[in-house]
Amino acid sequence: MYEPKNEPMNEPMYDLASYTVYITGIVQGVGMRPYIFKTAEHLGLRGWVSNQGSGVVMEIAGRRISIREFLKVLSENPPAGAKINRIKIKPQCYGEYPNFSIITSSSDSSDNQLPGFIPPDTAICDQCIKEISDQTNRRYLYPFTNCTTCGPRYSIIKTLPYDRVNTSMAAFEMCPACRSEYESPDNRRFHAQSNCCPDCGPKLTLFDSKGKQLDSGSIHPVAAARQLLRDGRLIGIKGLGGYHIACNAQDEKAIDLLRKRKRRPEKPLAVMPASLEAARLICRVTDKEEETLTSIQRPIVLLKKRFPEILPKNIAPGINRLGVMLPYTPLHHLLFQEDLPYLIMTSGNVSGMPICYQDGAALAELRDIVDFFLIHDREILTPIDDSVVWIIDEEVMVSRSARGYAPSALQINSDSECEIMAMGAEQKSSLCLLHLGFAHATQYLGNLDDMNSYQEYLQVMKNMQVLLGAEPQFIAHDLHPGYLSTQWAMKQSAAKIPIQHHHAHMAACMAENSLTEDAIGIIYDGTGLGTDGAIWGGEFLVGSIGSKGSKGKFARVGHWKYVTLQGGDSAVKEPWKSAASYLYAMGVESKEYLASVSSLKVKMIESAISNNINCFQSSSMGRLFDCAAALVMGKTHITYDAQAAIELENAIAAEVTDLTDFYPYFIDEKIDEEIDEKTDKKEEKLEIGYKEILSGILSDIKGGKEGKEGKTPGYISAKFHNTVCAATIDCVCKIRKKRGINNVVLSGGVFENTYLLRNLKVGLKERGFRTYYHRKIPTNDGGIALGQAVAAAHMIKEGNYVPGGSSKNCQD
Repeated sequence: MYEPKNEPMNEPMYDLASYTVYITGIVQGVGMRPYIFKTAEHLGLRGWVSNQGSGVVMEIAGRRISIREFLKVLSENPPAGAKINRIKIKPQCYGEYPNFSIITSSSDSSDNQLPGFIPPDTAICDQCIKEISDQTNRRYLYPFTNCTTCGPRYSIIKTLPYDRVNTSMAAFEMCPACRSEYESPDNRRFHAQSNCCPDCGPKLTLFDSKGKQLDSGSIHPVAAARQLLRDGRLIGIKGLGGYHIACNAQDEKAIDLLRKRKRRPEKPLAVMPASLEAARLICRVTDKEEETLTSIQRPIVLLKKRFPEILPKNIAPGINRLGVMLPYTPLHHLLFQEDLPYLIMTSGNVSGMPICYQDGAALAELRDIVDFFLIHDREILTPIDDSVVWIIDEEVMVSRSARGYAPSALQINSDSECEIMAMGAEQKSSLCLLHLGFAHATQYLGNLDDMNSYQEYLQVMKNMQVLLGAEPQFIAHDLHPGYLSTQWAMKQSAAKIPIQHHHAHMAACMAENSLTEDAIGIIYDGTGLGTDGAIWGGEFLVGSIGSKGSKGKFARVGHWKYVTLQGGDSAVKEPWKSAASYLYAMGVESKEYLASVSSLKVKMIESAISNNINCFQSSSMGRLFDCAAALVMGKTHITYDAQAAIELENAIAAEVTDLTDFYPYFIDEKIDEEIDEKTDKKEEKLEIGYKEILSGILSDIKGGKEGKEGKTPGYISAKFHNTVCAATIDCVCKIRKKRGINNVVLSGGVFENTYLLRNLKVGLKERGFRTYYHRKIPTNDGGIALGQAVAAAHMIKEGNYVPGGSSKNCQD
């Protein structure tokens, strides 16, 4: 970032200077060049500005004092949506310029060592909203209205620099009126690359489910769609980054029909209210939540429901939160009227598949779900779903990084000049490209076990390299050989670096928080292949990602006790299998506690475990939560990811809010088989048992069945959560006593559990720990790619890797 120097202020008026200035960051597609043009003219400076490569370059000449003022203003008050990473200036021989101008962009950067950044899509601004609502304005009711500060960016880019010719808007030639706005320095659409109007821009068309165009006559397609929504019909709407499936959120029958057709029986549906005021009627909205709802990202924000509810319960059954997002495109605003204040806006896909964004594919895949399609003719080049966030203790936590937040760039303190492509996880996949010192993370790309998601994943990888001009020499990937991402990586000629799943989680959190000292990592999630071949998920690691600590090396110093689970992936979708496996390990008869499951199925599981058929060892916290949910809530099957754990948390009794009431637990200290490289001795490894905890739960369940007081599912759930917190903190304190480490890192999908995260933060702080957790990067597997890239960079620097083989830095 530029910092003005303390030069004398009494210089003569004729003291002139000329500089070439390079600006990097999110500086294209955000009105940077018009902003620079107007600021330079205001200060009497001359020269030119241009998009070059992925940055902005200018030559500027005039009085030194004016140039200093110009750079100060640019650095401290850039245009909305811009994020300047660096301003680099080089003095030049003074040259005369007739004026200040915006010149033709270039695809080649004048300095190829400047990192590039990709602008994300942003929500419609207030001025554009006023225009589409003003009957006297030529953009009245026009659903593609935008300006230099708002509208599509990443979803329509082919390549950088961000100029119209390099976007899907190249298909629409500006009319004279739009061209005049584009060329006028006084107009807020000055150099707005996606500028358009009803005469020259994209258009909407209404189709039936078979793809036949409907003649709406004199009725605007949006008005026709609005009436269909009122009538209870389902509409596939092409939006900014893909298709939504929309219906009236106050129509219970329409929602039931949507769930039936989409095969999404219970997963919560996102609601789009017409306004912030409408959102307040259905949910409690704090100041921070309001700020997030109305931000230029306009994510889905998970809010607490208001009671009594004014929306049907089938929108989000079994949980007390609702996913809410405000309108973020002109089209969204036009769909609402007084008698249609709420819409369901869920991803336009068949359940489990990626969002549809190409018209042909949408018509083919969604025709049996929707009754009509509202389609526009602006091509979506990169699909991107809606972001999902939640607020805890006045901090925004990103759960799904997508529209508005992605792609993102994080500066990495690795001192590595290597370019690394990190492949991410199999579930909630994303990619991360380490390029010129920045980790560029893509949007959420879905689950790679779906072939359509996998193909889109590969295309986004290719696009990222093209946009940034990168050629990765290394590929970082997960240890699991069965993942498609790992299999793809192994076929490439670049050097491969495998990164253990939970090591990647910890590295991602440390990188996000710029933590380079040694830390204790508490990594809780559902699945991740360990270095011993078991499925990890309840882990305690120690290590660092910087030279201040253990030079990128990690060690596993504790975990939750292994249990033999049966059923492979089916155990994730059927929590009762986890419960049966845990009970079998404890020697407890399952019949009494899994009464809703046939005794034959339970016996088959027990027989398979005794004969080691399709079994695996697991320390997974996710499966322990599934076990508890099956026992406490009777949740035997789930229809969406982490449903059992989510409903278990929602059951917590409101009156149980502290950590004073918990089940007994036991932490065993075992001698590790591995020899520590530093001490040449075998280390002790901590192991938290589950038998005492589950025995306590079973006792409370039995007590409740006998009618004793205080044994409700909410009470038992709170007590279980409290026990996990207490045992975790106890284990961390034991590690600190041995290692002298005060930094604690929290990562893994289980930490989307608000109760668990909040109470662990409080408990660790009370015991003098410095606690770090995710905010900008998802704590779930969406953050794995960043961790892989960072871990690989430090391993390369320290030489702690074997290309194409196993990593040497994470020891069991």
